[in-house]
Amino acid sequence: MWRIFETFVIVECIFFLSYLASKYVGRGMSKGSNSRYMRLIDQLSLGQDRHIAVVQVGGKYLLVGVTAGQISILSEVEDEELFPLAPGEEGGGSQPIDFRKMLGKLNDLGKRGGKD
Repeated sequence: MWRIFETFVIVECIFFLSYLASKYVGRGMSKGSNSRYMRLIDQLSLGQDRHIAVVQVGGKYLLVGVTAGQISILSEVEDEELFPLAPGEEGGGSQPIDFRKMLGKLNDLGKRGGKD
């Protein structure tokens, strides 16, 4: 019985220490990404290890393509060409998930017994 309790305490300690480590490592990573001359404005994932990004370097905005083995400047973007897309606008990013609606649908499914 004592061994089970001891094992439980050790597992809890491991979970707690991993939580603390991830919390402080994550905080340190965000501090290391600050730059005085460059800033990542936005990025869009195109697949595994592939994305495009808008980077501000000084007063210029660059559209860059990033893959696992290469970074390419695709074009220079003028300040007037940069504007936020509305969430419902065509070509904009994906809509955020409304979990309240999703849970309501699941609840309705449960009430009907999973039948349509």
